Amino acid sequence: MTANVGEYGLPLNINLNFDVSAATSLQISIVKPDGSAFAAVATVGQVDLVVDGQGTYKAKQYITYITQPGDLSEPGDHFARVIYTDATKRLISDPVAFTVNA
Repeated sequence: MTANVGEYGLPLNINLNFDVSAATSLQISIVKPDGSAFAAVATVGQVDLVVDGQGTYKAKQYITYITQPGDLSEPGDHFARVIYTDATKRLISDPVAFTVNA
């Protein structure tokens, strides 16, 4: 995803390549260029999603977070991780980078 400072309402989709539909908690943690971070609730993608240059994200194997006002307040590289929790485990994804333009 590439965005501009001040934009919101944009989907951030992260492919996890495993079924996340059993999650009891599904969060996204985003670290801004200044090192500050915030966490928010993500949702499970319910349909296959074709992503330019990345192929198809299979239903229930990716998350979507819709950016909110203030999320994209700094230009530069941001890093997102998904935190998945179910009845027996807690998993944290590798970081995914995205750029926010000035």
